[in-house]
Amino acid sequence: MMRWGFFWLLFWTFPFPLLGLEGLLVPAARFFQLAASLTVLVALEWAGGMVGPMLGLLWAHALVYSMTLYVLSRGIERGCAVFLPTHGDRRLLVGLTILLVGWGVLGEPYDSSFHHSDAHASLVALYR
Repeated sequence: MMRWGFFWLLFWTFPFPLLGLEGLLVPAARFFQLAASLTVLVALEWAGGMVGPMLGLLWAHALVYSMTLYVLSRGIERGCAVFLPTHGDRRLLVGLTILLVGWGVLGEPYDSSFHHSDAHASLVALYR
């Protein structure tokens, strides 16, 4: 069951390319946030033009990246079962959590034009 811990950690922190735009990186959770917001907007006020394809692109990226993270977290879990002693996967999860969240909060690993401050952002600024 540690795979879900690894999955959610990576889901909220691991940066993926944003819609193929060069240099823009956001976590998979941000794709779901943007796709859900745009879906609500389209449901309330239909918008033509590029909104439909953009909505499809956001949902497709969100699902593909989430499936990728699930496969990755399952591989991490299986690797832990083979190479680490009992409860080693929990220690690895705690270590990865500290590392990724610390990197996300203290650094500016994310790059997106879809948040309030400048293009480079920490994990806190990204979800504000």
